[in-house]
Amino acid sequence: MLNVKSGVGEQFEGYTEGLCHVVLLRLWLSVPAYSPSMMARCLGLLLLVLRSVAQELPSGPHGCTDGSCYPATGNLLIGRAVNLTATSTCGLEAPEQYCIVSHLKESDKCFTCDSRSPHDPVHYKHSHRVENVIYLRDGRGDLIWWQSVNGEETVSIRLDLEAEFHFTHLIMKFKTFRPAAMLIERSADFGHTWRTYRYFAYNCSRTFPVVPARPLHLIDDIICEERYSDIEPSTEGEVIYKVLDPSIHVSDPYSTNIQDLLRITNLRINFTRLHTLGDNLLDQRADVLQKYYYALYELVVRGSCFCYGHASECAPVPGVRTRDSGMIHGRCVCKHNTVGLNCERCRDFHHDLPWRPAEADDPHTCRVCNCNGHSSKCHFDMAVYLATENVSGGVCEDCLHNTMGRNCEVCKPFYYKDPGRDIRDPNACVPCDCDPVGSLDGGVCDGHTDLEMGMIGGLCRCKAHVRGQRCDHCEEGHYGLSQNDPLGCQPCNCDPRGISMRGAQCDAISGSCSCKRYVTGRYCNQCLPEYWGLSTDLVGCRPCDCDFGGAYNNKCRMDSGQCDCRPHLIGRQCSVVQPGYFCAALDYYRYEAERAAGRSPDDPVLPGSPRPQAGNICVEQLNNQLRRHKRHRHIVQQQRAKLRHIRQLQQKPDVTTVLRDRQPGQVVTWTGPGFARVKDGAGLVFTMDNIPYAMEYDIIIRYEPEYAEDWEAIVSVTSLQLPTSARCGNLLPTEQMYTVILPHHTRHVQMPRPFCFEPHNRYMVAIRFQRYGVSHRYLTAHILVDSLVLIPRYEELPGFQGNDGQAQHRREMMVHYMCLDSFLATHPPQLADICTTLICSISAIMHNGALPCHCDPQGSLSAECEKVGGQCRCKPNVIGSNCDQCSPRTYGFGPYGCTACDCHLDGSAGQQCDPVTGQCPCWAGARGRQCSECQPGQWGFPSCRPCQCNGHAETCDSHTGACQGCRDHTAGHQCERCVNGFYGNPVLGSGDHCHPCPCPGNPGSGHFHGESCYMEQTTNQIICQCKRGFTGPHCDRCAPGYYGNPERPGGECRPCECNGNIDADDPESCDPRTGQCLKCLYNTDGPSCYECKPGYYGNALARDCRRCTCMTSGTQQAYCSDGVCHCDRRTGACPCRPNVVGHNCDQCSSNHWNLGMEGGCAACECDPQNSLGPHCNLISGQCHCQPGFGGKQCTECEELHWGDPKKHCEGCNCDPLGAESFQCDRTTGACLCRQGASGQRCDECARGFTGSFPKCVACHPCFQLWDDIVCQMQLDLDSIQYIIAKILQSNKVPGFNDTRIRELEKKLTEIQDLLQDGDRDKIYQKITQTIDDLRAEIAVTDGRLMEVERDLNGTAKHDQILKLNLTSMEEEFRNLNSTLVQRRLDLENYLTAGLAEEFEKVRRYYQESLNAELRCNASVYGPWSPVEQSRDTRQRTEDLLGQKDQFLRTLTAQKKSLSELEEKAKNMDTKVYRLSLKVCGGIGNVSDDSTCADSPCGGAGCHGSNGTLLCGGPLCNGTVGASLRAQQRVDDVTKNLTAANEDLLNTAKRLQNVATLAQNVKTRAISTLDKAQKTKELFENSNKKLKDFIQKIRDFLMEEGADPESIEKIAQQVLAITLPINRTMLDRVIQQIKDSIANLTDVENVFNYTSEQMDKAKNLLDRAHDAKVRAEGISDVITKTKQALNTSQEAIEKAEKAIKVTLKDLNNARNATVMVEEKLTNLENNLMDLISRLANLSQGVESLKNKTEQNSQQALEAKALSDNATRAASDLNEEMLKAETRYKELKDMVDSLGGVAAGNITQRAIDMKNEAESLLTKAKKHLEKLKELEKKFKKNEKDLQNQRMELEELEKNATSYRDDIRARVIGYNNCQ
Repeated sequence: MLNVKSGVGEQFEGYTEGLCHVVLLRLWLSVPAYSPSMMARCLGLLLLVLRSVAQELPSGPHGCTDGSCYPATGNLLIGRAVNLTATSTCGLEAPEQYCIVSHLKESDKCFTCDSRSPHDPVHYKHSHRVENVIYLRDGRGDLIWWQSVNGEETVSIRLDLEAEFHFTHLIMKFKTFRPAAMLIERSADFGHTWRTYRYFAYNCSRTFPVVPARPLHLIDDIICEERYSDIEPSTEGEVIYKVLDPSIHVSDPYSTNIQDLLRITNLRINFTRLHTLGDNLLDQRADVLQKYYYALYELVVRGSCFCYGHASECAPVPGVRTRDSGMIHGRCVCKHNTVGLNCERCRDFHHDLPWRPAEADDPHTCRVCNCNGHSSKCHFDMAVYLATENVSGGVCEDCLHNTMGRNCEVCKPFYYKDPGRDIRDPNACVPCDCDPVGSLDGGVCDGHTDLEMGMIGGLCRCKAHVRGQRCDHCEEGHYGLSQNDPLGCQPCNCDPRGISMRGAQCDAISGSCSCKRYVTGRYCNQCLPEYWGLSTDLVGCRPCDCDFGGAYNNKCRMDSGQCDCRPHLIGRQCSVVQPGYFCAALDYYRYEAERAAGRSPDDPVLPGSPRPQAGNICVEQLNNQLRRHKRHRHIVQQQRAKLRHIRQLQQKPDVTTVLRDRQPGQVVTWTGPGFARVKDGAGLVFTMDNIPYAMEYDIIIRYEPEYAEDWEAIVSVTSLQLPTSARCGNLLPTEQMYTVILPHHTRHVQMPRPFCFEPHNRYMVAIRFQRYGVSHRYLTAHILVDSLVLIPRYEELPGFQGNDGQAQHRREMMVHYMCLDSFLATHPPQLADICTTLICSISAIMHNGALPCHCDPQGSLSAECEKVGGQCRCKPNVIGSNCDQCSPRTYGFGPYGCTACDCHLDGSAGQQCDPVTGQCPCWAGARGRQCSECQPGQWGFPSCRPCQCNGHAETCDSHTGACQGCRDHTAGHQCERCVNGFYGNPVLGSGDHCHPCPCPGNPGSGHFHGESCYMEQTTNQIICQCKRGFTGPHCDRCAPGYYGNPERPGGECRPCECNGNIDADDPESCDPRTGQCLKCLYNTDGPSCYECKPGYYGNALARDCRRCTCMTSGTQQAYCSDGVCHCDRRTGACPCRPNVVGHNCDQCSSNHWNLGMEGGCAACECDPQNSLGPHCNLISGQCHCQPGFGGKQCTECEELHWGDPKKHCEGCNCDPLGAESFQCDRTTGACLCRQGASGQRCDECARGFTGSFPKCVACHPCFQLWDDIVCQMQLDLDSIQYIIAKILQSNKVPGFNDTRIRELEKKLTEIQDLLQDGDRDKIYQKITQTIDDLRAEIAVTDGRLMEVERDLNGTAKHDQILKLNLTSMEEEFRNLNSTLVQRRLDLENYLTAGLAEEFEKVRRYYQESLNAELRCNASVYGPWSPVEQSRDTRQRTEDLLGQKDQFLRTLTAQKKSLSELEEKAKNMDTKVYRLSLKVCGGIGNVSDDSTCADSPCGGAGCHGSNGTLLCGGPLCNGTVGASLRAQQRVDDVTKNLTAANEDLLNTAKRLQNVATLAQNVKTRAISTLDKAQKTKELFENSNKKLKDFIQKIRDFLMEEGADPESIEKIAQQVLAITLPINRTMLDRVIQQIKDSIANLTDVENVFNYTSEQMDKAKNLLDRAHDAKVRAEGISDVITKTKQALNTSQEAIEKAEKAIKVTLKDLNNARNATVMVEEKLTNLENNLMDLISRLANLSQGVESLKNKTEQNSQQALEAKALSDNATRAASDLNEEMLKAETRYKELKDMVDSLGGVAAGNITQRAIDMKNEAESLLTKAKKHLEKLKELEKKFKKNEKDLQNQRMELEELEKNATSYRDDIRARVIGYNNCQ
């Protein structure tokens, strides 16, 4: 332990060991020239040393006052025999026999071991217990030992110590072989855990494979050694182990790892393997194993008691009574105020400094604590010590006199320091006067006064919610002062959102809070039932406002406001329909008339009784007329046609289905596919079994009249079962009868009374339809019935019942927004939002939630439908609410919708096709799916004509008439020509037909080579048109480019297989017989021109042969000639030389260079370890070397480097001031120094020079003399080293043998005799100890010598490697020479190849690189270089790091204080940050000028430019910002509401004017109706007068006294009555009137559409009024609403102007139309009456003929005239029957007859004609006006459409503004 300080004795011991080591070393190194006298002198010196040791031992330990002191070391086994144990000892139970291996001369080879008793020299000398190892010999001087049981390998020896000891080294001397494997272990916790010191083994890698077998690197390495486990010597072999190896320097002996190594409480030696001679492997008998065991002569465990330098001696541990001489005891006799078994702590009340081990110059004495006289106990606190900057660390305990603190320097709680007394005064602390209930810690006050810390002695510190000087009452907002409450008073805990701000928050005693209107709970933290969202609103909570239909009740969650929703309704209020579901509209239960059962008028199911049929009367009258006019065939035919028509009408079904198409842009006035067309008197029966909810329903009939006449419906409702529900169960009878009028000007009618329907019941609704106000039913009268609708009486549902405000409001909204009226029409307009909400609520109640969409996946575009009504989005031509059926006139329901029937108008009987196949109903003669094709054999639909095919085909194309399937070798549109291969004229009637062409054979003969032929007209020869490849008049030769034998049947002409590389027009391009290619083009070659010719490559088949581009210097010479090289004919790849690659052989392969050599490119051969990669420069071959390596192949060190390139290259680093050059010796690294410089780098002054480099000065000339002497000594040392090497080589010391050893032993014996007079025990103990130490040092030296031997062996191996390296270097040099020669040749090649200039550039760049490298090295290695300065900086840094301990201790103490302050500051910053964020809306990052540039909202500490505090703003989120925004919004709301109110009043006035205008139009229409009624009465009076006039004529003719002349005159005047125009003109006029009337029918639609637009405008106005009501109290969107209202007003004004013009035009058109209608109606009636009267007149003339038979001639003429008049009247009757709607013209003519003589009839007829012409002119003018009106209407309609879109956009904007306003209101209410 030369490196570890363990006391003066240990130091002296080290000195002695060193001295003896020198002596013995001299003995070993002595040469024969040394005389025995010299040896004697050395032994004498050793004796003197031992005497001095003996003289020093008795002296006591030196004092410990000035520094550390240490107790003596010794053998820890002495006195501890009882603590030494072994796991195996021979003869413990009974005597055992053992044998030895050697002793060949002795006869006794086996002995007895009897260890039953301890060893005794006389009685028990064969006992070999383990305690025998403590001493080498017994009292008689005989050797004693411990021995294990024979053959047992795993054996342990264990030493248990009573305390901690320092263990230094161990020595074992074995009697037998040393163990083949063993290990030494230690324990520092009295055997609980063990750790290994070292392993020993004969073969470490085999015995302990996981333990490294190498020299020590670190002091605490665990390794395996082999030097102490050899089989030799067979006896007295030693094992020596030192804890701290002397070869490893220990800088800090008191470090943790060193102390851990030295400190032990237990030591264990484990023997794990015996050394044997191998016979035990062959024979396992016991007598064989008797000679193999462990036997140990001596065991020395050196150590001392461990006192950390605080004791110079040790005493026995309490309980240990052994007092053997030389025993090392375990309890330290402590100094420096330390105590403990090892002086490991300070004594009581001496803890002001930390305990530390003593040092040589500092004992680190423990210091007494300072407690100001108030305590006698303390302890050390490191944190306190560091906080005081390593001044004091003692902390007092159990302070008296009401004091406390580290030094009892402060008063304890409930006391404070009296300012007038010193702290050391026992009465310095005075009790506090604080109320224990309200003050902190039960009444603790400030212990002393410290103004900087805010402390005042005796000041009470109240609890958080307590106030008062004595802390005896609660602060505001708290109640219930209590001692058990840590805060003193309980906070009211009133929720600030729910309390009223008037007065105190809560009662001071009970704590009950004062709640807002809709808030409840003790703490005002709960909402009342049906309220939620506790907030800072004035009333506290908001109503749940659950949808009365979508939610089960009006209760909701208090936190989120979520209502309890019915199925498939979502949203907070349950007012949103879940995707995929919908709300049923009010007309959802709609039953289509097309699906109802049709009933005839006589069916008893229909209610009421049928009327008589008018057709029967007509049949009877027609039959009577047939009987009267049997002789008039013309009349009979007409009457019979009428009868057939009547019978056809009677046979037609009573109820038919009329399908309607849905055209884009058309207003759809029906639902479903169409209507049910019901005949007058017939009816429909509807069946209902899907009623969802028991309640009353209104029954609505939707219809569409065919004519302008009213109908009536008789309705009966019957339930098939008795009602059982509570709602409908008491309503009897179960059948109700209704009669309702169906006006022709409406499209729906509502039954006068509702009917109560209930679920799970079946109902039948039977309806009879008949014309209103007539007595008979007509066969031609029909009505179109659309559907039957059940409208629920929503007033019965929950939410609408009662008189509460909400129910009443909902009913008013339903009426105000016309929610119900919107569903009376077939397709209601867009609903108001309130209607949608209310209808969804009604649907949710009736159906207990929302209904699924059920959209047909094939017919709908998506699975979602409209939210109201459930209408799915249908694919094209698909209809139905579920998109599950095709629309009329379509078919094929499928994934792509339905396809239009497209039935041909001319070929189909109807436009509706089969819904599955799409087959249209065809007329006779038509066929095909669309009835658009002719019958077979015809074409040209619809004008089908027979096919014209010249008799060679029967069918033709149905569209073009082209014949199909021509026979007889014909072809053409009409089979009018021969097919190819035939000739002739096949036209029908030509007498010719088609003949085969002889080319040369006929078609089909196998010898036909022609395409077609023709006959030459002049020569009548057949000329063939040959196939491709043939030529000649008869195609009997091969064409150029073809070959074969076409003369022979079956012969062919095939193309010459030349791959397109010949001229096909050249007859000589290929052989016509063999096909061999003769003239290849495009650089091709070969029999078939299939490859490129030599020197070319590419795809010959694609005519892409290109010249080879091979590089001659890289291509094999055999493939090159005349400077041209051949390549692969397909790929163009050139045949490269070795190690040459590239398509053109233009580059070296990877890792090769020197292109152009005859043998190809040369390999780079870069060193794999020294180069960056295997590649090199393509021109120079230079490899890319690793840093530090050079040479062409990186096999050398680079410039300015040296070393072995195979291992490592280092930089020369030659000093530029001392070296001749920067390059050093490449082998040794020695720089070539200048004069006066030396050293490896020439950075030192040379021998013979003095001074500091580079300032070296030559030494005095006398230096040379001394230098010679030193050199001679160096030679002597070299000689000694040589002798040592010889000794190590021969293992024999020259001149030194056993005789000298015996002499030395003898002299040692003499020395022992000389020392007998002294204290022999101590001397003997010291000598023994010294001998042990010497032995250990010798063993260490022996180990070192073995290491030197290993080094020598390694050196020999290294020498061998160097020889190999030299050999390889020679080989490399030879290669280098050859390379140099090759380089010269290459250089010549390069120069000749034009690369000399490039090579010169490379050489120049390389030289510049070397120069730059030299400059860089000079800058790096110079004295003022950055590297040198960095080295100086590093040295200064290391010096500073050496002072880091003191700095870290100070820093730790400061950090602790700073952390406390930082924590307080952080808490304060957090509080300020939160408060600033809540109040100002900013975080307040204050800059140097007290401004907050990054926080426009300011914050704590922020100031504006004028110095005022900056906090909040209108755009900030804090409390201040919210207040400013609220104030601003209140002002804006007030202004905007006033302006909006004025605007809305103006808008109301304008809309009122519009309503007045509409009322005026209505009044004018009523007035027009009155005028029409008066005109009707006038016409009736005129008709009456006409009847009277006709009756007078009849009476005159029937008088018997009438003379023939008068009768003839009257007849002539009647016959002279002519129509205003002829028949053709009359037809034309009637047709024009019809067209005008047809055009006028659209006027009604125009008026209806305009009325609808007016209604929409009114609805928009109503919505605007509602928006005004909702906007009251809202401010931020009034401006936008005002703009929207202005835009709406402008749109309304435009609409008003357009409506005025339209109404004016419509009134004019209506008046003209009414006049025309009335005139035509009266005209038709009067004409019918006139025809009847003329018929009666004919009968009167017939009777007059009977009376005047005497005047036959006159009578015959009169009869003829009468017959002519009758026929004319009949013809006129026929024409008038076709003009059913002509009324007016002839009525005026008849009026002119009333009350006037018969002679004026002609004039009246002329006037009638003129008036008709005038009427025609007016009609034309009206028609033109109607066209102009139509144009204006379309323009107005377009304007109205644009305005409607603008209004819809405004409505959307208003809705979005409303939603935004609501969201903002909610946000303001919640202070968000």
